Amino acid sequence: MWQAVRWVFGATSALILQMEGAQAADAASCKPLQFINSVKMTTNADRSRFYVPVSINGVPKTLLLDTGGGKTQITEDVAKELKLAESIDLEAPDMRDLYGHKSYKMAHVESFELGNQRGRNFYIHIDPMPADWANAGGDAVGVLSNDLFQQYDVDFDFAAQRLNYFSQDHCEGRVAYWPERPLAILPFELRDRHISVDVTLDGKVFHAILDTGSPVTTTGVTDVVNAFHFERGSSDLPVIKEDEKNPNVKIYGHNFERLSLGDITVLHPQIQLFPYVRAYQHGLDVSDLEQVIVGINVMRQLHIYVAFGEKKLYITPAGNGESALFKAAGASP
Repeated sequence: MWQAVRWVFGATSALILQMEGAQAADAASCKPLQFINSVKMTTNADRSRFYVPVSINGVPKTLLLDTGGGKTQITEDVAKELKLAESIDLEAPDMRDLYGHKSYKMAHVESFELGNQRGRNFYIHIDPMPADWANAGGDAVGVLSNDLFQQYDVDFDFAAQRLNYFSQDHCEGRVAYWPERPLAILPFELRDRHISVDVTLDGKVFHAILDTGSPVTTTGVTDVVNAFHFERGSSDLPVIKEDEKNPNVKIYGHNFERLSLGDITVLHPQIQLFPYVRAYQHGLDVSDLEQVIVGINVMRQLHIYVAFGEKKLYITPAGNGESALFKAAGASP
C-alpha cells in the first residue's frame, strides 16, 4: 500500500543558478544547479525546533522538520480531524519510536502541498506517538522527513530558515551556491532511511545520524566511557537529570570541546549522554543505533546541503540571514 510520493509542480519554473569560474567551464558537459522549490520555515523561541508549512487536502497544517524520523508522519488526531480514510498495512515498515510505540496505520491523503510541489493520492504513516506528542511539537501535526526529500537534493539553510529543493541532475560537486566558507564535503549513507555520517568528538570518531527533530545532540554513555575512560558520576561525567518516564535511568553530561564534521567544527556543543535503556526495555534492536545523534542545537549553526544523488553532504558555517546568492536568484518570500 505504501508508495513514494510523486511530486508535480506549480507555476513557479525551475531556476538555473549559474556557477562562476572553473565551474562554468564544465557547462558543456553537465548541467548547472537547478533550483526547484523553497519553503520558508518557522521556529520556536529558542530555535530548538523548525517547522514547515504544508497543506493536507487543502487545509493548512504545520509539520516538524525531522530528518531523524525517517518517514513523514501525521498524528492520529489530525487524521480524524481531516476525516482521512485509515487502514492497516502489515506489509509496510512499522513505525516505532524509542519508547516502543508502534503503528501500522496509514491514512489516505488526496493532496499534499509543500511550497510549489504537489503530491496526489497517496498513503502517509500515522505517528505512533501518543496523543500528547503535540505538546513537544508545538503546533505541528506530524513530521516531515527523508522520504519526501531523497528524490531531490535538499538544502537546509537554517540561518535563512529555508528548506530548499534542487534537482539531482547537475555537475557533481558544484552545489555550494552560498558564499560562506570553509566548505566540508563528506560522504554519507542512508541507513534505515537516516542520514548517517562520521563525526569527530574531541578527537574520537563516532558514527552519527543527522536529526533535525532532536532539540539536543545525544550519545551513548557507554560509548563515551569506552572512548574516553570517564567514570560515571565523576566530575568528568556527572548526572545532569533523570529520565522523566523512569527515574532510575540517569542522563549524564560532559563539557566537550568540539564536534566536527570534516573541517567544520562546532565548539562546546551541548550533548546529553543517554544509556538507551528505554530501547532495551521495549525490545528494540539497539545494535543499529548510531553512536551520536546530531541534534538541531548543532545543525542550526551550519548550512547543510544534502546531495542525495551523490550521497554527499556539503557543509559550511551558517550565514547571517538570507543567502545573498539565493535571494538574488529570486527565491520566493
